[in-house]
Amino acid sequence: DAAHHAPALIYPNPLNPARYVVLNSGFTYREYDYLNNARQTPKLPDWAIFDLRGPTTSQRAATIADADFFDEAWQLKTPHAARQ
Repeated sequence: DAAHHAPALIYPNPLNPARYVVLNSGFTYREYDYLNNARQTPKLPDWAIFDLRGPTTSQRAATIADADFFDEAWQLKTPHAARQ
């Protein structure tokens, strides 16, 4: 539900296919990632659904309820159910 979950994703820009649009509701790096620049790399696939009720740590801000890559046509591969 929208009260406890938030999306993050990347998708081709419909106005300029050479560029991407990123939807992200917050900063994804945590305190742990500031210890070394090598840790400041993307850690998610093309899309993810965050469960905001999960515990936060210095390494993660939320629990990932579901995540995957889009297919070659930038569509969902198959219907996804929240992974436990």
